[in-house]
Amino acid sequence: MSNDNGRWDLDVLGRQVGPHKNEILDLESRVDWSERFVSQHERDIKQTRFEAAHIAKELENRIREQGELINGHRRLIGFLADVLFALIAALFGCLVSAYVQGDAYWRAGSGLVVFLTTLLAGNFIFKALTTRLHTNRKSKHDELDIRTTRKAKESREAKTAGCEDPARLDSFQQS
Repeated sequence: MSNDNGRWDLDVLGRQVGPHKNEILDLESRVDWSERFVSQHERDIKQTRFEAAHIAKELENRIREQGELINGHRRLIGFLADVLFALIAALFGCLVSAYVQGDAYWRAGSGLVVFLTTLLAGNFIFKALTTRLHTNRKSKHDELDIRTTRKAKESREAKTAGCEDPARLDSFQQS
């Protein structure tokens, strides 16, 4: 082996080692940067989860407060309906007792009977209407839930079958 070859081998080795060192440092800096990005994204994700949980809790509290407010309004409407029926019944009782011929017992008795009859009939009708409206609203809500559940199921079946549009699922399955 000559000196010329030895110098050339060292030059070749030196050139090979130098770029590898830079590449190792470059890889280390890339790994360092990627770890920084990952940790930043983790912090961002944690912050987003915290904000979402905070907003969800606030919304749940608002929903609960609105439910309590709605129940209070229902009680108020029921009380006002009872008062209104009592006033109407008292008016009818007074009218009947004013037009009835006879002594005070007949007048008071007929007025009381009309008052009680009107009051009970009004309360009965009010309760029947509120029950009917509540059951209609509940049945519509249940029907909407059934439709939504059915559409979601059809959509899942369409996606698993490879068809994007659930309306075309039947034609897709037939082919």
